[in-house]
Amino acid sequence: MATQLADLVLFGWPLVVFYLFKRFQLTEALCYSIIFGYLLVPQFVGFDLPLVPPYDKELVVNVSAAAMCIVMARAALRRPIGSMAAVSRLQQMTAKKQPAPFVARRGHILFWSLIAVLFGSTIITTMGNSEPLVRGTRILSGMRPYDILSVDMALLIMITPFLLARRYLATPESHVVLLKVFVIACLCYSLLALWEMRMSPRLNRQIYGFVTHEFRQSVRGDAYRPLVFLNHGLWLAILFAMSSLGAMALWREKLKSSDAAKWFLASIYLFVVLFMCSSLGALIIAILLLPLMFLFGPGMQLFLAACVSVVILLYPVLRGSDLVPTQSIHSAVANIDPKRAESLLFRFDNEDELLAHANRKPLAGWGTWGRNRVFNDKGSDVAATDGYWVIVVGVYGWLGYIAQFGLMGIATILLAVNRRRLQVTPATAGVAMVMAAAMIDLIPNATTSPVVWLFAGALMGRYQTAEAMVKETNIRKAAQMRKERAPSPVAARKDAPDVATAQPARGRADRPLHQRRPREG
Repeated sequence: MATQLADLVLFGWPLVVFYLFKRFQLTEALCYSIIFGYLLVPQFVGFDLPLVPPYDKELVVNVSAAAMCIVMARAALRRPIGSMAAVSRLQQMTAKKQPAPFVARRGHILFWSLIAVLFGSTIITTMGNSEPLVRGTRILSGMRPYDILSVDMALLIMITPFLLARRYLATPESHVVLLKVFVIACLCYSLLALWEMRMSPRLNRQIYGFVTHEFRQSVRGDAYRPLVFLNHGLWLAILFAMSSLGAMALWREKLKSSDAAKWFLASIYLFVVLFMCSSLGALIIAILLLPLMFLFGPGMQLFLAACVSVVILLYPVLRGSDLVPTQSIHSAVANIDPKRAESLLFRFDNEDELLAHANRKPLAGWGTWGRNRVFNDKGSDVAATDGYWVIVVGVYGWLGYIAQFGLMGIATILLAVNRRRLQVTPATAGVAMVMAAAMIDLIPNATTSPVVWLFAGALMGRYQTAEAMVKETNIRKAAQMRKERAPSPVAARKDAPDVATAQPARGRADRPLHQRRPREG
């Protein structure tokens, strides 16, 4: 049972967000409020009123950040009343807290098409699943027109970090801020994780009064897999994998400065913490991607991240066509850890059953109320839904899958295609690699979070504004070159001929300009 402290944190978090936006610049405050809110606000606490979304962790973290962004944006546009000195001070304060103007130069049709498919597909899903399902002794309710609004509201709250990051984290400078805040947050969180590795995962029970998952799943041999305030250790492990990649990206970004060494050490430290988390999937992702970030530059990193995005977008097709080498993957994992290989094989078998069930309604899926799950003749649930991709395909069908995973990965692909003329920085390439790690983990696990949507939105905003930024950069470079080539006023005066000794030009005697020069000869 949750304690009063859990309710206090849940209902008091908007005040924390208000302080963050008052204390930091908008881009920093947005990153702090989303990332630390996801890490600290308790899970499974809140209340559900009819006709409105439940007041829980996801709503309070995402909506409070969105509300403060709207307030700050309107405060910047409102003309203050008072003395000129007060007006000047307020304008300076507002200018410091406001990011660069967002001007979308490209990708309008693509972005709004994905948004329209995401919210419009729920109409098709509801219309195609109005009948109840009878599975043995279990009866699953049919979807009603009310569910259209309910599901769309849940989707809007889910992608709110994406929309905010697209608007306010679209510049290369904001990508550096995003990576810094994320790495700092995970460095602080690692202290709690190390404590749980030694003392067992019980911080959530001691502080908030309840457990978020079965204790036996946190036992790994003679050690413990931490989860701190998240709902499972897998969610924490992928965060440490992503933060290790983010610290490596900051090392690349600051390579010519004195701060580079500390970010490299942070990356190594976070990788060690990840290794101690006893999560094989996240560890393999970090082992595969960290050397690539160390060896290759931003262009190649972006290309590799785009390849990952393409494979993830096509994964249901590849999986349904038996093009994914599941047996080879199982054998490779069995050589490392036989127990983890059994768990992986269990997931593959369940995915086959869930995918076969989803293919009966491939366009818009089976909808909510557990209709996407597989039941036997007795009404018992016989398949575990672990991977986020198979959950989305089962609930929302191909339309929902294309919309959600398209918003996550399409910006990385388009940035990679145009990487030579869009001047991608190491920070932006690092954000793409972090996003690639998150998307890989969505295949075996449902580890989607506001942090994942925050990184996806930052990439979408960068792609949509990249062309304008390149033009402005070229204009500034051309102006600087003209300034360097132009002679200085002192040199111009030295090279100018003396007026007293200069000979008049031929045919330009002391006569008015309107008189014709007489013809010679």
